[in-house]
Amino acid sequence: MSIYLKTNQKHIVLAGNPNVGKSVFFHYLSSVYVDVSNYPGTTVEITSASLNKNIVIQDTPGIYGVSSFNDEEKVARDVILYADVVINIVSAISLERDLFLTKQLIDMGKPMILAVNQMDEAKSIGLKINLDLLSDILGVPVFPTVAITGEGMDKIKDAILLNKARAGKTDLVLQSQITELLPQVSNQAEALLLLEGDLVIAERHKIEPRNKRNEIYSTRRKEVNETILKVINLKNKKERFLTKVSNFLIDPLWGSLCAILIGFLFLYQFLGIWVGNDLINLTEKKIMNKYYEPVVREITGQFLPVELVINNNENKVKYSFSHGFLSEKEKYKDLKSFRNQNKNITEEYFFGPSDYIEIRSGETSLSNNLLSGFGTILAGKYGILTLTVTYLLGLLLPLVAAFYVALAILEDSGYLPRLAVLVDGLLSRIGMNGRAIIPLILGLGCVTMASVTTRLLSTRREKLIAMTILGFAIPCSAQLGVIQSLLTKSGGITSWLIWISVLGIVLIFTGLIMNKFLPGKSTPLLIDLPPLRMPRLKNVFYKARTKIIFFMTEAVPAFFLAAFIVAILQVSGLLNKIISLFEPVSKTLLHLPKEVSISFILGMVRRDFGAFGLTELPMSPAQVTVASVVLTLFVPCIATVAVMAKEQNWKVAAGIWLSSMVLAISIGSLLAIIMGA
Repeated sequence: MSIYLKTNQKHIVLAGNPNVGKSVFFHYLSSVYVDVSNYPGTTVEITSASLNKNIVIQDTPGIYGVSSFNDEEKVARDVILYADVVINIVSAISLERDLFLTKQLIDMGKPMILAVNQMDEAKSIGLKINLDLLSDILGVPVFPTVAITGEGMDKIKDAILLNKARAGKTDLVLQSQITELLPQVSNQAEALLLLEGDLVIAERHKIEPRNKRNEIYSTRRKEVNETILKVINLKNKKERFLTKVSNFLIDPLWGSLCAILIGFLFLYQFLGIWVGNDLINLTEKKIMNKYYEPVVREITGQFLPVELVINNNENKVKYSFSHGFLSEKEKYKDLKSFRNQNKNITEEYFFGPSDYIEIRSGETSLSNNLLSGFGTILAGKYGILTLTVTYLLGLLLPLVAAFYVALAILEDSGYLPRLAVLVDGLLSRIGMNGRAIIPLILGLGCVTMASVTTRLLSTRREKLIAMTILGFAIPCSAQLGVIQSLLTKSGGITSWLIWISVLGIVLIFTGLIMNKFLPGKSTPLLIDLPPLRMPRLKNVFYKARTKIIFFMTEAVPAFFLAAFIVAILQVSGLLNKIISLFEPVSKTLLHLPKEVSISFILGMVRRDFGAFGLTELPMSPAQVTVASVVLTLFVPCIATVAVMAKEQNWKVAAGIWLSSMVLAISIGSLLAIIMGA
């Protein structure tokens, strides 16, 4: 049934191939409301908005044809079937591909407006399109647009309001066959799909499908090719050069070497050294640790119990203020004088006995009371005003921003779809196709959101394999950045190679095992290859900014909540008990400091928060490698588990959560023995 049947408004549907700019059109045309919901029976989201009180605009998933092969096509099929007008968006630089869907929509008898988008890119490569001739051949109004700048968008809106949409020209032979079926179905669109052998439409009307898909598709492809020859003129050396580069990037040998180089530069050099070491040393060590945290602790110490342990040339000096600095002004004056006379000192603030998680300075004269607990929660070792803010602004934000900027550059250049083609052979052996590389790469930004994007895979089997790999072997951006920084600082390239090799082995073996035991097989890869281009600064900024804001909006409340919970556990004394409880795993099996269990606990809330705990622990290069591997393989965070349960079910989510814990500890224990951690 159509999702339109509840309203008397006129329904305008946006349809087109992936990556043609439909979302930009939708946001331009939407005004009064925007509603996003799952289409019944699927996980595909439908976005609706109103152009005015009489017209509703609906977006559809990117498709290459109207049929019933996967969830996206099924949703698009039902939305288009009952549309009053279809706005078909095509790309000027991939017109030969996009017009195949256009011809199908015309054959469905839908009143249409054709928007030829990305005209600026076509012009930049010397591509000339005779739009008037194209309109005459197809029989529908055609408008040139550049969606990202708004050029031509007002004409599309006017065409909708002035009812300029027209039904196009259908081949006479095909039209005759469609007419014969009209008495048996609801409309011309269903008659066409029935001719093409659509089983869902046939079942809906309880009639036999006419299996003429190959014949119709062959004729349609011929018509599109003839149209392209008539309306397009291309004479440009730049295009031929970019074609050669594109072929190079998908070549099995040279493309693989290029992908390895990009991966190394992205993960090790960019995130690990330039950002994780150089930039973080500035933002975390020199700004937050040196200037921000001491100020917060000094202000907190004015009113609450505090104890300072000062290291002065390997000698420790202790100042205790049982009621804060203001209550003992003479002693505070003496402390200031000592600071002025001794410039090269390091200071540690302790707001109560519970703040001595790691015993460093012997006995404390501070009593364990409500004020001490409050000071510890605010500005202690895991204080919500100290560690949490430092982590969010000094560590998390630079890493996340750097990651999403780099990802936006790869995305806007057109490299990611070529990477999908390159790895298709490998991924097909582990039960997926090359398209699965997209959620796997997006998982490096946020595994939670990547779990949602597994929807673009064709079968539940492929989605389950991809989701399991995301839960097992893919670190999120902030966790990834922290781990890259730890590995490059501690063990260098050797530790990094061990870490990435273990992840690669886990990824491949997980896929192989699931591919062997899950029924079914991987589907063929059908993916759009957009043109290669220099990334546009505006596009990169927009994509990165949107994802950074979304990530930080999700992360900030979770981090403050996690910090508050840990601080409460610390003040109540439960944190030390939990550390002791996990000691057989952390110290005996993994050969790591017992305090590393805090990172594992925090990692259950958010993976990236858990990674930060590792930066505070003194560990050898071997221990850093083991801890990095275990934390990467450790359980997905709470948000990811919830999404996995929604996309699959709670049994699947619980299975991934438990098995990832067992896997992480098992591999970490084996690695600790091998490396002598």
